[in-house]
Amino acid sequence: MPPQIANIPESSYLATKKVVVFVDPYSTGCVVAQEMAKRGYLLIALWTKGFAEEMKSHVPASCGHMEYFAEITEASSLEETEKLLLEVARGREIAGCLAGGEAGVDFADAFSEYLGLLSNGTQIPNRRDKKIQQELIQKIGLRSVRQAGSDKFEDVEPFLKTEQYPLVLKPVESAGSDGVKLCYTFDEAKAHFELLMNSQMVNGGACPAVLCQEFLKGKEYVIDHVSRDGIHKTMMVWVYDKRCVSSCCTDQS
Repeated sequence: MPPQIANIPESSYLATKKVVVFVDPYSTGCVVAQEMAKRGYLLIALWTKGFAEEMKSHVPASCGHMEYFAEITEASSLEETEKLLLEVARGREIAGCLAGGEAGVDFADAFSEYLGLLSNGTQIPNRRDKKIQQELIQKIGLRSVRQAGSDKFEDVEPFLKTEQYPLVLKPVESAGSDGVKLCYTFDEAKAHFELLMNSQMVNGGACPAVLCQEFLKGKEYVIDHVSRDGIHKTMMVWVYDKRCVSSCCTDQS
């Protein structure tokens, strides 16, 4: 798709010298983008290849209409993508490149690193992979979940036959709760594995592999955490309110 440039007079932007690139801005990522706009930056939306067209319309009501200075789509290489970006930036400084949603994390890391901007970098390959995340915390001695993951069922079959049920199955790159299911039997787990491997992810693209994990009982927390230049701050701690609604659950009424 060719670059899309806002149909707004150039004079309206003369005072603004810097732009920030948001990779796949959707959902709460739009809120972050608008916060940058309030601080005087122009916004460029960079859509990754394969990102679901429908997800582009997932904008919080509080954001209203998203106005981008320009929109581009990921090219065949970082070099070609940079050329597109410089073309639509019209000589302005590229001040930042941020992920606008889970789907844009990997490319935002690689592109920001390539552009020499503040970046998470690519020292951890595919850090969205839930299997890799658990392997990393296990490597440094932290408690981790028992798991098995693969794109082939025969690789996870021994795990599914020896672990106590219920077990959790999900795509290794699940966004939010996309494709996550609590399975109560081996047959249910096998059926869900096959379903995931033949399904499209909510953000677009095929499921690369399936992760099977032990079910952890107890409260589940969500932690909003921000890190920059080696300084780490916990911004908020949330507790999930999860209530079973499937037929397998006992009626609580």
